[in-house]
Amino acid sequence: MNKDQREGIKEQIKGWTDTAIGTVTGNEDRKVKGDVEITNGANRKDYGDQKDNIEKGVEDPGDPTNE
Repeated sequence: MNKDQREGIKEQIKGWTDTAIGTVTGNEDRKVKGDVEITNGANRKDYGDQKDNIEKGVEDPGDPTNE
């Protein structure tokens, strides 16, 4: 697992936490912040997956789901 994959997952977890807290407290700004963090984290993890696929020599590194 490379740095981008780890950081992406951490960002997603932070986003899920902020979204949950925002939902419970009724804080819309925190919910939106959490949604943005989830999206940014997913994008960074996908980027890390693509880098990992390139290093492995996968035929289509742009598809992060192929192994």
